[in-house]
Amino acid sequence: MVRLVVAALAAFLLIPAVASAASPVQGSVSGPVVSVSGSTFTITTKLSPTGKSKVSAGSATITEQATAPKSDLKIGACVMANGSKNSKGVVTALRITVSQPVKGSCTNGFARFGGGGRSGGVRPNRPAGGTPPAGGFSRSGNFGFAFGSVTKLSGSTLTVKGTDFLTKKTTLTTVSLTSKTTLSETETVKVSDVKTKQCAFVFGSSTDKGVTVKATRVQLSPEQNGTCTAGFRRPGS
Repeated sequence: MVRLVVAALAAFLLIPAVASAASPVQGSVSGPVVSVSGSTFTITTKLSPTGKSKVSAGSATITEQATAPKSDLKIGACVMANGSKNSKGVVTALRITVSQPVKGSCTNGFARFGGGGRSGGVRPNRPAGGTPPAGGFSRSGNFGFAFGSVTKLSGSTLTVKGTDFLTKKTTLTTVSLTSKTTLSETETVKVSDVKTKQCAFVFGSSTDKGVTVKATRVQLSPEQNGTCTAGFRRPGS
């Protein structure tokens, strides 16, 4: 009888522990990498309860941003251009990110991180390979954006073929480069390539609001003044 009572009490005490276990929440967190240990690295971020996030990236897809030569702008390459748009719809690019097609499509490449947008003006959800500014995007009236494959090159001008994500129609956007245009490329790297003084934007799941994160995708880019601010939150929040 005593054994039965003890067993019942033990089972009762286990119920709250099981019930209180937090379910994983999908989200993202970003910040500068401050330490690396094997397939785990730590970043600092103001919106983590502890000010840091410990990221397990052993099974994650990891990409890195690096400076790209102008020769990477070839017909068939995938590009994401951000800048200003004039009255004729021409985008003067401040930044262009280059990627190679995946299975013949640009939408399977870095677009899965940023989302394709309406060529020539509608903002993307997130810049590929980068981290969103604090407070989200706030674009001016002449904001210009183009994403798709390069179909034509002529000096410092290129034509980008994309798809309007609202109408699903094909779009052609003229993108102009200047001496101020920066070019970068997205490369898939190994977890061993994660180093300190890099900025990491992490997609994954967490049971403790981002204190620890199991990453599914990681984007690496050069450190931005030692900070990369974003919080770990539920999708849509």
